[in-house]
Amino acid sequence: MDKIERILLVDDSNATNFYNKRIIQKTELVTEILTAKNGSEALDYLKAGIIPQMIFLDVNMPVMNGWEFIIEYQKLNEEYKRSIIILMLGTALDENDREFAENTSEIREFQDKILTKEIVCNMVTKYFDHVTSTMCS
Repeated sequence: MDKIERILLVDDSNATNFYNKRIIQKTELVTEILTAKNGSEALDYLKAGIIPQMIFLDVNMPVMNGWEFIIEYQKLNEEYKRSIIILMLGTALDENDREFAENTSEIREFQDKILTKEIVCNMVTKYFDHVTSTMCS
């Protein structure tokens, strides 16, 4: 069974990060799951060379929100930008946010803020065809 090396959860809610981490662990698709409480902490991981294959990014966070993270992510050197970004939404996007998201190539998909095993399995196997898990069957 192949796994992806690393996922980064970026959300200011400890409860959301804890829950989502447990759901991802149950899929057995990922070797390491990191958490960051805001976009700034997420950028620190990337700049330190800790590059996740997938980032689940919340929109509304203190210090640096999801949109600000995307803008700073776009400025990084290519060596730090090997991630697939999934933007999770807790609320509906307003028209300006939706337009920005649709015109941002780094944002691949929108998902509910609270993950399910099915969502994780679908997302990981969609973007990483070499990854399989008996837990997703």
